[in-house]
Amino acid sequence: MRKLLILLVFVGGMFCNSAHAGQMVNVEYIHLLIEQKWGIAIPYNPNVTNPKVAANMEYLLGMVDIANKRLNGDATTDYLHSEYATQYAADTVAANDAAKRLIRIEPKFFVTTTADTTSFEFKMSAKGTFMVDWGDGNTEIIKRTKIASTTYKHTYSTAGKYTISIGGQATGYSTSNLVAAISFSNNKNVSGIDGSLGAIFSTIGDGATKGLQPRFYSTFSGCSNLSGSIPGALFAGIQGAPARYMFYQTFSGCSSISGSIPENLFAGISGAPVSDMFSSTFSGCSGLTGSIPGNLFAGISGAPVKDMFFETFYGCSKLSGPIPGNLFVGISGAPAESMFDGTFSGCSSLTSIPENLFAGISGAPASSMFSITFYRCGGLTGSIPENLFAGISGAPAESMFYGTFYECSGLTGSIPENLFVGISGAPALDMFFETFSGCSGLTGSIPENLFSGISGAPAESMFYGTFYECSGLTGSIPENLFAGISGAPAFNMFSSTFSRCSNLSGSIPGNLFAGISGAPVQSMFSSTFYGCSGLTGPIPENLFAGISGAPASNMFESTFSGCSRLTSIPENLFAGISGAPASFMFSHTFSGCHRLTSIPENLFAGISGTAQNRMFAYMFYNCYLLRGASAKINGKYLYEIWPSAATTQVGSCYSGATELDDYADIPAEWK
Repeated sequence: MRKLLILLVFVGGMFCNSAHAGQMVNVEYIHLLIEQKWGIAIPYNPNVTNPKVAANMEYLLGMVDIANKRLNGDATTDYLHSEYATQYAADTVAANDAAKRLIRIEPKFFVTTTADTTSFEFKMSAKGTFMVDWGDGNTEIIKRTKIASTTYKHTYSTAGKYTISIGGQATGYSTSNLVAAISFSNNKNVSGIDGSLGAIFSTIGDGATKGLQPRFYSTFSGCSNLSGSIPGALFAGIQGAPARYMFYQTFSGCSSISGSIPENLFAGISGAPVSDMFSSTFSGCSGLTGSIPGNLFAGISGAPVKDMFFETFYGCSKLSGPIPGNLFVGISGAPAESMFDGTFSGCSSLTSIPENLFAGISGAPASSMFSITFYRCGGLTGSIPENLFAGISGAPAESMFYGTFYECSGLTGSIPENLFVGISGAPALDMFFETFSGCSGLTGSIPENLFSGISGAPAESMFYGTFYECSGLTGSIPENLFAGISGAPAFNMFSSTFSRCSNLSGSIPGNLFAGISGAPVQSMFSSTFYGCSGLTGPIPENLFAGISGAPASNMFESTFSGCSRLTSIPENLFAGISGAPASFMFSHTFSGCHRLTSIPENLFAGISGTAQNRMFAYMFYNCYLLRGASAKINGKYLYEIWPSAATTQVGSCYSGATELDDYADIPAEWK
């Protein structure tokens, strides 16, 4: 017993040679201390069979190094092999001192505020321990055990420009698609960013399971004062398979941010696409310059998914150069809904479309798949690649080519005749809505077989504004252009189809709408040939032969307005239209048709009933060669019920006529 007591005293003295060595510290205390102060749970050394045995400084410093690694995401310290390790005993004071002085959070991400900042706030929805240095000497340690979104706010005693530093290490994320790990959304006080968010909110493990991959949903969205470049390492530490909404609207609306998009910005992301992953990521970043990096999405490979590149670069008007041919090289498989909807919309400085841009996409069309893809890309030059949509084959889908090349005024050459060669089947809603609208640089004739694969009943707005303002198109309108379309009319089906195609020539084909038969619908031929000043000859008498039934509002509004070379109106042009009038039904129909000399007496023979709002407003406006008595309505000549220049409704109709002196029977609603 005496020998054992001496041995205990000797061992105790060895562990207690510091000034505060009166209190031994066990292994359990060290772990509890670190967890209490920093929220970090570190497993015991498996070699420690009894966690309450006394610990030495070597063990303590080893725990400090592990704690720092957990707090900062990498091995930021090596106290175990430093001068601190010369102490070989650990007591309570030493343990507390180590936890206070040696365990520290390194700042990894920096936010610069505007010069007038009086307060600042951001949201976080990740678990872990974090440090925020507000830039005015105040530091805050944030311990988060839950993922619920929380707002952190700081008020400054003096307005000014501050650099806010953030550090720490996330240990879990929200599984909600619409929650960001950290968000400065709509914070107008953000003027600059630097460092890496990925170092703080990094992928946990392989990121394959829920809650292990961060999202940056709208992180900087609406930060309109954010300037400078996007840090190249901003998402370094994010790796593995993407998460849904991962970079959704991350920089959306950051109109002041500048510089090029870093080519390795998403370098760690690899795997199959997920929906909305890059949806609106850079939308509205009108200050971004340089070319789009060809390898920006290099790690993404697999089948397309919904909204994957929806408006990714929308409104990035200063991005320049050709669109990289390999930008979507890893994407292969069947199309997905809205997959390239608005992708480059408003990128007015992009210069060319590569032929193989969508080479990996093959299969049946999906709705809105190429809707406004190149909308208002006025800087695009050269021809539309002949094989741009070569892999797409199958039945049409809604809005599939809605505004695809809208206002791409720099595109030249002819429309490739096989551009839609793989599309076959029944029409779909908005399928060619304003597809080439505003492409004033396109030349040559409209290919006769451009829509040859489309057959079946009409769909709403199917050819609305398809060639609107394609003033460079020449030649005649192909008589078989819509040959496959047959059935009852649909709303807006040919509204503005050839509007302002001023260089189209020849006569309007009499069988252009031959397959359309049935009751009229609203705006069915509204502005169809508006401004087609090159069209000549008489209007074909059978042009609307299949249309029969009660009038619909706006049905022939401005149909031939501005067709100054049309020479005559056939008597039976509207023969199938019978019933009560509809509002605006013939408003501006022949306005500006200068060469018309007479109106067939029975042109409106089938129209009977109470007049509707502006039903004949400006119908023959500026048709100044019209003379004398013409068509009748309800037994009265037009000159008996219409005034001339005295009303704003008709303007200079019948200029030079002598019989326009009877205003007694003009219905008030027609004025």
